[in-house]
Amino acid sequence: MLDKKFIDREDEIKALKERLNSGKPEFLVIYGKRRVGKTELVKQALKDAPHIYLLCDRRRDSDMLKEFSMEVGRFFGDIGVSSVGLPDWVTLFRYLKEKVGEKKVPIVVDEFPFLVSANRAMPSIFQKGWDEYLQHADIFLILCGSSISMMEKGVLSYRSPLYGRRTGQLFLQPLKFNDARKFFPRKGLDEQIEFHAVLGGTPAYLLQFSEEMSLIENIRERVLRRDAFLYNEVEFVLREELKEPRKYFTILKEIAFGKSKLNDISQATGIERGILSRYLSILEDLRVIRRSVPVTEKHPHKSRKGIYEIEDNFFKFWFEFVFPNRSYIERGEPELVLKKIVEGFDAFVGHVFEEICSEALWGMLKLGKAPFTFTKLGKWWSKEDEIDIVALNEQTKEILFAECKWQEKPIGVDVVEGLFKKRDTVDWQKGRREHFIIFSKSGFKKSCSEYCERAGVLTLNLDDLRRLFGEVQTPAADQ
Repeated sequence: MLDKKFIDREDEIKALKERLNSGKPEFLVIYGKRRVGKTELVKQALKDAPHIYLLCDRRRDSDMLKEFSMEVGRFFGDIGVSSVGLPDWVTLFRYLKEKVGEKKVPIVVDEFPFLVSANRAMPSIFQKGWDEYLQHADIFLILCGSSISMMEKGVLSYRSPLYGRRTGQLFLQPLKFNDARKFFPRKGLDEQIEFHAVLGGTPAYLLQFSEEMSLIENIRERVLRRDAFLYNEVEFVLREELKEPRKYFTILKEIAFGKSKLNDISQATGIERGILSRYLSILEDLRVIRRSVPVTEKHPHKSRKGIYEIEDNFFKFWFEFVFPNRSYIERGEPELVLKKIVEGFDAFVGHVFEEICSEALWGMLKLGKAPFTFTKLGKWWSKEDEIDIVALNEQTKEILFAECKWQEKPIGVDVVEGLFKKRDTVDWQKGRREHFIIFSKSGFKKSCSEYCERAGVLTLNLDDLRRLFGEVQTPAADQ
């Protein structure tokens, strides 16, 4: 079981407990990617409350009904029901209404999409159960699911029979860096950043790496072994979610290798644009990839500047370094793969460092230490130039330009001058007030520090970030 001190879900746990203690029936939907900690969250919130729990799987719905109703019988001390179950779902819902007393009973149906796969009528059956029985009983019904698209379309959408029945929903996201790094408290910030670059914020992945081992040792033992959990994890997740995983694998490999635009992905994969768009849309629904546009775009959904990126750090790492080199691993030659990882690792971490610096900026804003109160933050690019972070406030006409450098050498004046040149190409708000920040893994040359001080450019190294993340207890959510 995941030790609670490692996972900052206190707000979610508190919210679940408040619903448990409310004086009305509750119907909560909890969903998110596999391994993100949904089941652990529910267990932590209900650990002191007797509850009924069903983990759905690939069996027939009649088998799951029998198991569920027998569990209900055991909960209420009914020997007859606990021995043979109940004949149908409606009878089960009616039985629950009759048995529930004055104290609220939590009922958890975990991996609800499996139940729907076994019986497509299940959303309608649960709708009938809620409308006729459970909404009139002191019940706290929780439906959990890892299939994001099914939970959104089959449970939450307007077309779902269950639409309008829920009293709340929670989309559980991976941990932010400042929480994920707590899995490795004795590592330095630079190592925590490198671990995060490989594992991202999925608790189940973070638990695989040992703090007693170096990053390379962990990768060798926990990723590049054929019997390792993480070696086949990405393939397992995608095969669970997708009907044609081979084509999706090809698409994701090309995105990992830098093919980010629709035309480029189409040419690299040989998949026609119209068909490719559908594949990309499905991957977006699964939160495997995301479509990004320059932060200054006024109509992001209509922008032709959109690019595709793999959203999960471990998926990104796996497709860049593991998937193309599986033949070496299968032959028992992981050292050849490790050599490629070492050669390309700083460039790989650089992209993740940009996201961590973005998180730091939101933290600075929360602490009142940001140069101004920005309302939007993201990347910016054109055909010729790219800026790692740009933050905006439309009302005050203020803009922030930031560069993030993950390299072994201290930053020189050329980086700052390059940022000044690139900012002139950003077409946003005349008469704007400009701010500048440079983030650096390895600090700054003396000449650069002096230049930045004269030019009013804020400089932050790893020590500055360490102090900042030490103050920011709960990272700001994506905005």
